[in-house]
Amino acid sequence: MEYYAGRISAVQEYIENDKFDLFTSVLTLTEMINFLHQTESAHTSLTVVHEIGIRSLVVPVSRDIAVLAGGYKCEGFRGGIGDTIILATARIGNHTVVSGDLHFAGQPDVAFIEPP
Repeated sequence: MEYYAGRISAVQEYIENDKFDLFTSVLTLTEMINFLHQTESAHTSLTVVHEIGIRSLVVPVSRDIAVLAGGYKCEGFRGGIGDTIILATARIGNHTVVSGDLHFAGQPDVAFIEPP
């Protein structure tokens, strides 16, 4: 999200670097389309979703991810259901969430991008 929101330099090392394998929760695609429809055309949002699919492995929501996310929500994670599923997707795969979303700030396995 940060990359396509114009904060390229803040996340460039993660996105445009071959030393990281990129994984994207399928929920992030939904968030991207919603975000881009507010600022761009429908065609642009589909192009971006396609590009994300080329740059990263898009991970579907499995039963294990859903159960783990539900547990995080019950434990008080303050993000919405989408953010909770994104966090669970990352943790199940031993990945790092790269985000500027304040709900992720302070989480141990998050590379938090400070707001501009």
